[in-house]
Amino acid sequence: MHALLVLLAALPLGAADDANAILQRVVAAEAQNVKLARQYTSVEETTWFTYDRRGQLHKNRSETHEVIFVEGVKYRKLTARNGKRLSAREKARVEEEMRETAAERRRHPQYAPGGSVGFGGARADLGSLAELLTLFDNRVEDEEEVNGRRAWVIESVPRADHTPASQHERDIFAFHKKLWIDQAENVVLRIVATVGGGGLYSPAGELLAAPGSSITFENEKVDAVWQQVTIILDVSRPSGNTFRPWGRTEYRQSHFQKFDVESTVTVEPPK
Repeated sequence: MHALLVLLAALPLGAADDANAILQRVVAAEAQNVKLARQYTSVEETTWFTYDRRGQLHKNRSETHEVIFVEGVKYRKLTARNGKRLSAREKARVEEEMRETAAERRRHPQYAPGGSVGFGGARADLGSLAELLTLFDNRVEDEEEVNGRRAWVIESVPRADHTPASQHERDIFAFHKKLWIDQAENVVLRIVATVGGGGLYSPAGELLAAPGSSITFENEKVDAVWQQVTIILDVSRPSGNTFRPWGRTEYRQSHFQKFDVESTVTVEPPK
């Protein structure tokens, strides 16, 4: 019996077990990295594009935001449009919006695990790394190099035996995910979340993103901390009997600055 147990222990794990073991290490590493990342502010450049009928991208507009933390949660404070500074009137409106956001966060401190993405006036939940372990089937598909770092490539698809029990789960079940995990530090280098099935819908039944739409996240090391430096949102919309690329939004973060104290802003209402 002892020899049999030793033999079984020596056998390699299946691909699904390997993927889940890797993701468990990533979840643990992320918890520590998030604490460190909150010591940094940054500058975010957001650019909107549309596709023409030939599939060519055309830039529409851009905005610049200061990325800070309000009530402990990341907040994007508008500072410029199309490379031009805001007027005094717009600055006052931005400050008022930040106060309103702070008040709302104090009243309702719960946030969607993993964050959310905006589609005009609607938002959809993305899901957390931890939820990949409970709601997705995960497999190691390959090994690749990303920015000179060796990475596991993991494919994650919603579990076929699970029926979404909430709007949050319906949102994240709309995505198939592909992750590149750094082998040396157990951190995410890249995530591509692609809308599959029948598309991504709002609670009111509005089509937010058609199948084939995707969100790409890129992370890089800044000092000793892994930061999200790029998000690219590609949205497809119905076109006749098929779907075609409709628009792209790019978010690029730079100018990370570390503070000696936690960079969280508590905004008090005006007296």
